[in-house]
Amino acid sequence: MNLELYIENVRVDLFKDEAITLTDSQQNIRDIGLVFAPFSQQFNLPASSVNNKIFKHYYNNDIINGYDARFRVEAIIKLDGADYKIGKIRLDSVSMKDNKAYAYKVVFFGNTVNLNDIFGDETISSLNPLSAYDISFDASTNDFRTAFTDGLQSAGVVASNTENRNVIVPLITLENYYSYDSTNTIVSPNLHNVNFFTKLQTELKPAIKSKRIIEAIQTQYNIEFNMVNETGITSFFGSDLFGELYLWLHREKAPITAPETTPPTFGVNTLQKNKKLTFADFTYVSGTNYLSGGNLVVSDLYEYTIRIAFQTSADRELEIITIDKPTNELLDYQTRITNANNFNVTLRNLSSGTLSSRTYDLEFRINATTTLGTIFQAKPSGVFITRTLKTDGSTVDTGTFGYSQFSLGSNIFIQDYLPNMKVIDYLTTLFKMFNLTAYTKRGSNKIYVETFDDFMSTGISRDISNHIIVNSNTIDRPVPYSIINFEYSPPVTQTSLRYLNQFSQQFGNLSYSAPEKYDGQSYNVQVNGQRSQLINLIDENNDLTGLVYAWWVDAESKTALGSPYMFFNELLDASDYPITSSAFDQYNAPSNVTSNGSHTLNFGIEFNEYNGNLNENSLFSRFYSQYIVKLFEQQARVVKFTAQLPSSIVLNYELNDVFIINGQEYYINSLTTNLLTNKTELELITKQSGYTASLLT
Repeated sequence: MNLELYIENVRVDLFKDEAITLTDSQQNIRDIGLVFAPFSQQFNLPASSVNNKIFKHYYNNDIINGYDARFRVEAIIKLDGADYKIGKIRLDSVSMKDNKAYAYKVVFFGNTVNLNDIFGDETISSLNPLSAYDISFDASTNDFRTAFTDGLQSAGVVASNTENRNVIVPLITLENYYSYDSTNTIVSPNLHNVNFFTKLQTELKPAIKSKRIIEAIQTQYNIEFNMVNETGITSFFGSDLFGELYLWLHREKAPITAPETTPPTFGVNTLQKNKKLTFADFTYVSGTNYLSGGNLVVSDLYEYTIRIAFQTSADRELEIITIDKPTNELLDYQTRITNANNFNVTLRNLSSGTLSSRTYDLEFRINATTTLGTIFQAKPSGVFITRTLKTDGSTVDTGTFGYSQFSLGSNIFIQDYLPNMKVIDYLTTLFKMFNLTAYTKRGSNKIYVETFDDFMSTGISRDISNHIIVNSNTIDRPVPYSIINFEYSPPVTQTSLRYLNQFSQQFGNLSYSAPEKYDGQSYNVQVNGQRSQLINLIDENNDLTGLVYAWWVDAESKTALGSPYMFFNELLDASDYPITSSAFDQYNAPSNVTSNGSHTLNFGIEFNEYNGNLNENSLFSRFYSQYIVKLFEQQARVVKFTAQLPSSIVLNYELNDVFIINGQEYYINSLTTNLLTNKTELELITKQSGYTASLLT
């Protein structure tokens, strides 16, 4: 096979005897919590004239604007002229001989592996596209109440179905334990007659549809997932199952009221008026127009000073926060007491840092308490930008921009309440819960996400008997673990702690043991997520009402936090047992079970709090049982072969294919291909039975 490597569409020179080894592995049975993509170990490229030009003589640090090894660059490995692997190259070092460059050491990474690099340590609260789902707490809009009784598509737009029910306020109370008494004789908080507006809503927080988070990740990071079914490929993120999944917006357990306030309030911050502005909201007035499409481009020659001025009432305590939206970097934070009719603040200077140029997309957020005046009148020129030389600080030019009158509003900014969770951790949690697999297809940058069962059920069979090198092969036992534990984060809510005390096991978890106690060790699949047993209220006649809610307090009845909480939403019919003094006949409630009962978020069999029946459609049953049970089969083996595969197979195989060797079918566990010798080391799993597709409705 003819091997070629292209870096940013330029063919590079290769050493004739350099071994380039790539490994493909889907979900290695020795670590079922991992999902891999193609990768290569470090290999060397000669310091030829062609390669020196590509890497801009990286060994010479005197070169200005040379090769920036901090970033990976696009690369393609070709076999016999056809694209084999598409990914990125990272330059690690340069080897020198006799004071001359000899070789560049690089690493090739497959497309899916670099998700960690794309997301970095950024949290889901940095997902700016989610601002499209900000809602209002203002009584005139009724957004909060509507999100509780119906759900919202966006601010002011009532949801009409499950698909567009983007923002909800589920009945998850942060303080009070509620009973139900239609006669209103009980002393304890009564869900039948509690005032929603003055009491209940003060201990509730919103939730957002998980699908909207995935869409925001796509937009923010310019990546694409398969959101709809394609021929032979089932979309998990586009499934009915995923469409019912929500993330509760609970970041902190501390009250939002001041320490001296009695009683404290634990829900959303209703005491703050606020407003978000961006450069795109300002209009050019005079001077130099630095803004292009709402962005400010800063070169390494200059610094920019920004001063904002508005007319407002005197003696107002205001807070202004400035962030750069693309990076979510906090650029400035100031608290000011305004002078008479003047809110005037100068932000810190902006520069390109270590970059030759940086593009800023700023967001200015103004906060004030509800007791203060909230009307702002922009001055004829509300924003002043001054450009100065970095060398001596001298002014080059200035520009002014204006804005019309506005009021601070009672806005609920979704990003303020998202759990403290990294983007990559959010995706990892989903992958572990539903046993998902991610991969890319040749010729496409789209990231395909399927359940492992769906992926494995669509592979094709390839007979490679004639390509096996029959010197020797190795047969290993496939099960290094005799017990596999599926575990959520430790329980924090009182109901789940009571469950643990009563049954000596954690709600939602599962410990899977092999049918026979053979030799092995324990392995834990740990999910960064919370499960909580829900409460089905009993009325004054000791009858179940079917009114379900979550009580988010700890063993001491104090507001709990815990890990991020995902749940299926149930738009619950309360017509037989209306709730609150407003007699709502429906509301959004958390559920561990989908609306049709086909799925639960528990790894094991648990009671459905809504009907009291055992539900066996667990995460293990739906998404892990086929995979795990196959590993525990008595006849299962891991077999290792060496093969000389032709390019027709190397270029076209997928990791869900079935290889046939002398009539025996095998699943692929891993392949390691030496692109110099064309030899492939195969680690295969004997196929005893096939996979069936997942039920996702």
